[in-house]
Amino acid sequence: MKYIYKITFVLGLLLSITSCDENIDPILSNGVESENRTFLSFANSTVSLPITIDDTGSVDLVLNSSTVSATDRVFNINLETESNADPATYTLPSSVTIPANSYSGVLTVTGVDNGLVDATVKQIIFSLSGLPDNVDIDLNRFVINVFEVCPVPETYLVGDYLLTDDGSGNFLTGNVTVSLGGTPTERVFTTTFLPGSGVDTVLPVTINLACNLFNLAGDVDISVSCTAGNPPFYILSSAGNANNGTYSLMSDVMHTITYRQDPFESCGPTSIQGFTLTKL
Repeated sequence: MKYIYKITFVLGLLLSITSCDENIDPILSNGVESENRTFLSFANSTVSLPITIDDTGSVDLVLNSSTVSATDRVFNINLETESNADPATYTLPSSVTIPANSYSGVLTVTGVDNGLVDATVKQIIFSLSGLPDNVDIDLNRFVINVFEVCPVPETYLVGDYLLTDDGSGNFLTGNVTVSLGGTPTERVFTTTFLPGSGVDTVLPVTINLACNLFNLAGDVDISVSCTAGNPPFYILSSAGNANNGTYSLMSDVMHTITYRQDPFESCGPTSIQGFTLTKL
């Protein structure tokens, strides 16, 4: 039996932004921009960059700020050495800009197949560097998953399905509604993770359709472990191409999606598990 403990991280920043400058909380803004503390965060710490076979792709990452400035704010981007995506397959800008009088800026990363991308997920990992002393960021590590995709009809793997867990106890067996995700080859549904465990959590699960392979788009991670709440955490991650389930556009009756359970071995040896989605 897995005894799983949960750590809850509480974000202690509550912003109330109004159209009138005089209503801005003086704790956040005292009228002297250089003295105001600024908190930065990307909308997502992990995103997908699907690249269409023999073509291109792009993804926008939104950088949010707790304050505004009368001038553009430029933050440098540092490519981490653990990145393993081929540099010939993507363009990562050297900086991201939050325009003057704005609370957010957009970082656009583009990708190109160049005959070098396949369904194997490779990663672009970056951080923001050279931040001023009055600027903080909660998690300064961002991951872009790069992989090849083939065109998929928007109606494929969309609608109501019966999710059947394989017995691992990771997901609740029951009906789910699958919808289009953030890209044409992503599918998203909401289910219960670790049902009956005491830390069961309702969350979205995103699947990538990568040229006849199903791939878990991002880790399923709610910061739980079998080590009294301490890392390593019990998560679910991609099974990898050798173990990923397959699909065919000729059939939308039943699909088997596999994933790697507990890759950090928080609760025991890692293994390949899965679930099925059966069209209702």
